[in-house]
Amino acid sequence: MKNEVIKNTFDSSIVQRDKYATKYLKYLGYTNEHSNNAIEAFKTKDINIIETALKNLANSIKSHIFYIGMGCVIIDRECLYADAGYHSYLDYAKHLYEETGLSPQRLSEAKIIIERYIDYNTELRKNNFNLEHNSHKLLYLESALFNHKDKNEVFNRLSNDTFRDFYAWAHTPDKKKVVQQPHPKIKITNGKITIGDKKYNDLPVKLQKTIETDFSSVCSIRLSGNAPVVTSVYDENEARSLRKGINKLLKMMRSKK
Repeated sequence: MKNEVIKNTFDSSIVQRDKYATKYLKYLGYTNEHSNNAIEAFKTKDINIIETALKNLANSIKSHIFYIGMGCVIIDRECLYADAGYHSYLDYAKHLYEETGLSPQRLSEAKIIIERYIDYNTELRKNNFNLEHNSHKLLYLESALFNHKDKNEVFNRLSNDTFRDFYAWAHTPDKKKVVQQPHPKIKITNGKITIGDKKYNDLPVKLQKTIETDFSSVCSIRLSGNAPVVTSVYDENEARSLRKGINKLLKMMRSKK
């Protein structure tokens, strides 16, 4: 039997043998988009160079959603925002909206899509997930995982359903599943936080970051002398829509005072 040579179709300009490239840049090899300038910028780990690349991507004719999202993920996960003098990615993102001219929603969605693609890449590849044809379904992946017990069905539907069908299914809980909102007690003792029966440092890193962002927002509101309002929504897209409605309502209420 004649041995066949397996052709390497992977873009070697993207894959570099270092931890940084393995964590981020290799995933861009699964798209048909190409932007070597952005890739070279990401490799520098310099927030000013990366920000310039994001501005150029934002001003190009093509949307470059994957590169924009990857740039945002790198800035957040590598804490590069600190190099630019910002205390958190959330603070830096406000600056980024103005610099790139992209809407908060577009930047947020691009970042979430790449985060989901990286975090769930093993399951996605098992189900032959096509990033370019299904990218926006990733915005609702975690809602689907929360509402449905069968993880395999979630990733199968993610790869094969239409966007409309997956969106509707993702937000419809299993009939037998009783969704209960947890109300953990939070204690702060000697500067250490306990949430329910778990220490803060024992929580998943992703959950820690989310709690830090939420806590920062609440504290900011409290310190300004205002009162925060917290409610439950399916995801960040619903949260943005709700915030817009609340802002309009507040303007109407205050104009009548």
